[in-house]
Amino acid sequence: MAILLDSASLDDASAAAGLGFVRGITTNPALMARETKDPLAHLARLLEALPEGPVFYQPTRSDAGEMDAEARAAVALAPERVVAKLPATLEALTLATQLRRDGVRCALTAVYSPAQALLAHEAGCAWIIPYVDRAARHSAGAVVVEQAAVLEQLDSPTRILAASLKSGPQVAEAVLDGAHDVTAPLAVLRALAGHPLTESAVRAFAAHWE
Repeated sequence: MAILLDSASLDDASAAAGLGFVRGITTNPALMARETKDPLAHLARLLEALPEGPVFYQPTRSDAGEMDAEARAAVALAPERVVAKLPATLEALTLATQLRRDGVRCALTAVYSPAQALLAHEAGCAWIIPYVDRAARHSAGAVVVEQAAVLEQLDSPTRILAASLKSGPQVAEAVLDGAHDVTAPLAVLRALAGHPLTESAVRAFAAHWE
């Protein structure tokens, strides 16, 4: 089980490193575009800001050849840490198969169906990344439950990294549904520790001591 930060912000990455329980970072082209015009150089800075754990890098190009070159350039920055994150398309699945043969770990992202989970397993992807909140808003079904059932049937080593998580309860529900790992924005990660009864208990402890 790993909890990851979903952000391309260097400030967020440094703050997440200070929390102590964050084990990596996921990025995507939209997150990168908010922070930089040079995503590969920015990736190198993210690796420094959070010095341990995997960093998932999604190429900014959609052409298969350009996607391949960008993914390999990203992985070359830190082969033991950078994971090539590819969209769940037929072209990207073919690329994932090729990258895997060359020793590159891949994750298939925007996975919404059990069939896509099956193909990710066959392609040798180390992770699939379903968008939980987005699926719920579009009535796409219990995506984590369905994908977990397929991977369990296959006895697959492919892990489910649940993304698009907007609250602490949604994070916990994804794990209960079968996610192996989760990724969320910094605000959500910080909120995981919060509960009104915990806060009232802390106030009571302080009042008794005083």
